[in-house]
Amino acid sequence: MKKNPIQIVVVISGLMFFYGTTVAFADPGQDIRLGRQALTQEHPDLALSYFRKARNEINLHPDKYHDDQLAALSGLGYAALWVGNSHEAESAYSKGISIAHSPEDQKTMRVGLARALINLGRPREAYDILKPVRSMGADPQLQSAIASALLSWDTVAQKHLNLAAPHGVYPGPQWQAQLFRQTSDFVYYPLHDRINVGYQYSSDSDHNINQIYQAGVTVPGDGPGDNSLSPTMWYGGFRQTQITDNNGSSGASNGQIGISTVEGGWSAPINTNWNYSILGGVSTARNWTFGRLDGQVNYQPSDTWGLNLSFDQQPIRTVAAVEHKILVNTFSLGGFGRLRNIGTVGAAYFHQAFSDGNQRDGVVVRVTPEFYSFSSLPISIGVQGYFRAYTSGTPLQLPLYQADGKPVVNKSGKPVDGSAYFSPHHYREALGYIIYVQKFSPYSVMRLYAGYGDQTIDGVTTPITDFYGTITGIVSKYLQFSLTGGYSQIASAYGGGSGYHRSYVGANLTIPF
Repeated sequence: MKKNPIQIVVVISGLMFFYGTTVAFADPGQDIRLGRQALTQEHPDLALSYFRKARNEINLHPDKYHDDQLAALSGLGYAALWVGNSHEAESAYSKGISIAHSPEDQKTMRVGLARALINLGRPREAYDILKPVRSMGADPQLQSAIASALLSWDTVAQKHLNLAAPHGVYPGPQWQAQLFRQTSDFVYYPLHDRINVGYQYSSDSDHNINQIYQAGVTVPGDGPGDNSLSPTMWYGGFRQTQITDNNGSSGASNGQIGISTVEGGWSAPINTNWNYSILGGVSTARNWTFGRLDGQVNYQPSDTWGLNLSFDQQPIRTVAAVEHKILVNTFSLGGFGRLRNIGTVGAAYFHQAFSDGNQRDGVVVRVTPEFYSFSSLPISIGVQGYFRAYTSGTPLQLPLYQADGKPVVNKSGKPVDGSAYFSPHHYREALGYIIYVQKFSPYSVMRLYAGYGDQTIDGVTTPITDFYGTITGIVSKYLQFSLTGGYSQIASAYGGGSGYHRSYVGANLTIPF
């Protein structure tokens, strides 16, 4: 059939338009340009979609679009960090490092990867990844300062801050300048003398009330440790503990007893893998004087695993236990392991030796999958499985008293004995927690926990709940704070069993001077 020339032109033009449109839609260079434009207009979610599209097309035709690959990965990582998707940013920047050839491209990729790793709780890896580009300007120095501050390498962090902004003014975008100020404030505390004050309150269904008032001074200086990483932190302070038994079960004359403690110690890094702390003191309670000791040694050669050894000697904070001079010595050995992008497993064995002759052995296990982060919000949601079990001997048996001071008797009229503290022969608890985390900055974080499970006490199983939260942060370089509070049905040394519950709050302030 004979064709009209005009029809042929129209058909060819249509095909060319369709082909051109298809090529445009499949052009990663155009998607990269659109992604960058979306970033300048502060639309990171839209930018992320463009950079993903460009990356996917490049992966289909790597030889054809080889020159666009680095730009797509850089934009993808930046947009992913902006919306809070640190895992995707880590993947993009890691691949970018492997193909970046120029020093400037290496810097871009390594700084971006360090930011992602810091967000994912891997500051040591972030610090190491920056080593080849650390001297290339303010940005890698700032990220190095953040990573070392989170690792408590305070002297190192201050060095990087000075290199990032020699005159104290950061030469970068506003968001980076704000991050520089926050990091400077955070590092200011451990490098200056400071006052620590705190208060804790707890009350349980057995009418045992604890109030703890604490004040002390921390002075950084030279001491046993690697002071090129961080000063040795010398501490001295006073602690007053007030214990009240409103139930009268202890038989105490007034149901109250106080413990006054003078304490001191120090903490320091041994090297980049080891750190330790020692805190000791002397306490008095009525006619009882005793020593206090708390020591820890930590070994963590990487972000993926670590070990911990600790020992402490403490009184049991019930009126009956203090009246009968009962101390508990706790030895613990544990560690953790992290599977990248999967989660963390932590486990510990502990042994407790009570001064009344009771012995206890137990284990604690925590399993925490990686958290889910929400786009464009500094919020993460996670879950955790928690398990604790122990076996104990028989604690000291004491006569029980009613609230009016009269002894508790059985049906035969004989006095009934009880324990100075809660210690079943066999105990087990298993809970699942939902965890909400909100970061106001790398150094100001709120964590909320809601736990549900059960506990078995000498063969009797009951459901339990556990709710608590913490907020830690800095107001300015002159005030750092931590707040905690919770409600728990989990058994402790103070009590346990069906219907038992305990509420508590606490606050601590740090003020440099």
